[in-house]
Amino acid sequence: MKVLKTLTGRSLLLSACTALIFTACSDDDSEMMGMEDDDMQVGRRAQLYTTNNENGDITIFDLTNDSQVTLNTNSTAAEGIYYNAAEDLVVQASRSGLALEAYSEVSALTANTAVSVSLSANADLESPRELAVKGNTYVVADNGSNKLFVYTKSTAGFNLDTTVEVPFALWGITFKGDDLYAVVDKSSDLAVYYDFVANASTGAMAPNKRVTIEGIVRTHGLAYSGADDTMVMTDIGDAANTTDDGGFHIIKDFSTKFDALSDGDVLPMGMQTRVAGDATLMGNPIDVAYDSETDAVYISDIGTGKVLGFTNINTGGNLSPSFNKDLTSASSIFFSSDETDMDFGNGSTNFASTLFTTSTANGNITVYDLLTGAVKTVETTSTATEGIYYSALDDVVLQASRSNLMVEAFTDFSNNMDAAMISPSGQSMADLNSPREIAVYGSKVVVADNGENKLFVYSYANGSFTMEGVYETGFPVWGIAFKGNDLLAVVDTTSDLAIYGDFFSNIADGTLTTTKRITVEGIVRTHGIAYSAADDVLVLTDIGDAANTTDDGGFQVTMNATAMLDAVENGGTLALANQLRVAGAATQMGNPIDVAYDHKTKTVYVAEIGNGKILGFTGALEATGDIAPALANDLEAAASLYLYNN
Repeated sequence: MKVLKTLTGRSLLLSACTALIFTACSDDDSEMMGMEDDDMQVGRRAQLYTTNNENGDITIFDLTNDSQVTLNTNSTAAEGIYYNAAEDLVVQASRSGLALEAYSEVSALTANTAVSVSLSANADLESPRELAVKGNTYVVADNGSNKLFVYTKSTAGFNLDTTVEVPFALWGITFKGDDLYAVVDKSSDLAVYYDFVANASTGAMAPNKRVTIEGIVRTHGLAYSGADDTMVMTDIGDAANTTDDGGFHIIKDFSTKFDALSDGDVLPMGMQTRVAGDATLMGNPIDVAYDSETDAVYISDIGTGKVLGFTNINTGGNLSPSFNKDLTSASSIFFSSDETDMDFGNGSTNFASTLFTTSTANGNITVYDLLTGAVKTVETTSTATEGIYYSALDDVVLQASRSNLMVEAFTDFSNNMDAAMISPSGQSMADLNSPREIAVYGSKVVVADNGENKLFVYSYANGSFTMEGVYETGFPVWGIAFKGNDLLAVVDTTSDLAIYGDFFSNIADGTLTTTKRITVEGIVRTHGIAYSAADDVLVLTDIGDAANTTDDGGFQVTMNATAMLDAVENGGTLALANQLRVAGAATQMGNPIDVAYDHKTKTVYVAEIGNGKILGFTGALEATGDIAPALANDLEAAASLYLYNN
């Protein structure tokens, strides 16, 4: 049991005036708050503020006294709620009125009461979902327009300052320090806008980072505690199943884990705790709240029409709720207590942009710190390598050895000094024939082998590789990259791109089938591929004539890649008019074999094997034609590169 940190005057008054008798109830609707008797904190203010899409009323659950009050509002549907204890003000986003509405002096209400709006905003919204508040800044996530509406609260009402257009479907949002986290609806992804209020501007803004949370089908709700450094995310599962496939994920030590992930990375299931199953009564858990004092998670489930509470959550599994109240069309939920209010924690720091490169002339790994300009090279026992990846979660480099025909792992990599000689701490069997590229999804490692036209799939953990399967592509494969859970693969000797939708689910039966194969206009022969989750940018290299290794190479950039790829049918063509092309003698590209994209600086990096260079091109979302690189470092037989960019 956690110890109560403070008792406020209000809590002392409640303690003095209320005799608390805790008894078990057989009726779910009269069940006590979501924790065992020995976890109860006498006199503590612990409240749940909830909205619903049935009638727009606000239901307040007093968890300490097992009572509830309903505020009857003029709205007929609402979603997104916040309580300011210092001002005794509850604010909700009205889905019927399409505006923020505030109600004052609600703590004195002890019975169901009709309330009037005391502060409001203009009807700016289209389909409000969630509300995140820090100080006088109120941010509404709107998934009708995929916008973040940023308001400043004053004594006169809510003034709209900024309208941020977000390049994905929105739902839950929350502040962590000054950073705003947003779930990516229709996916299992989590995006972040660092120092949001200072950087927010009207118009389109890409997130600073977007990662995948493994194990979630479709996320909606989001809650963060700075005191525990814990993030909780809900999983509604199949939206059509509103009864029993929902759940939530608990991510402890969130800052360390999230900050270590590069853009587009996956947080492995092994670093989370999942609560799900029929006993949980969760079908469509639309929102979540977390009490760091009691380690209790509270859920508003719109599918089952319930407000649920869970304790003893750290083991995960198919837990029964210890708090269970009916609330038809329950939508948003906010937990308020004197100990947890304004528990924002700290924003992210210690950012890195590091380029890891390989060479087929030797087994060296050359590392470029793009922030400081420092370069170090470590020598491995391989004599030729291609395909590289770095994980900061466990400080390991994975590379495909063309000389040893295996995947090699080098742990504790960051502690190696320049000119160090290192041996692999783990390696796969010598299964490969001609490895070219690596793509990593959580603990799964995929190697493209164009000697046998196959994809080798391994699982990796603690320095050990396990073969999961070998799949024939039916074409010579070179560069591969994950785009969410889809695998993109270039078709060597052509300008084609193969797409394997929901890759791991679709190889479960042991077969591999392309979802579609398209032609990329303007490319002669493609090799390298990179995808940015944050910017939704796809980059492909063009080696031109393989015999010309000096001056006929290039790369092509596709913005809004998701929509562009979705618009091309199987067998169709991605038009050059929808891409930017950089090529020509000044680029120093003759045979650009691999590519990476830095979404922070809008820079494309190229491993140029023909001219033996690592090249960097700035202004990648605007640049076209025969432009000189801003960076040109010599690297003999430069083969692969990977950009770690957290």
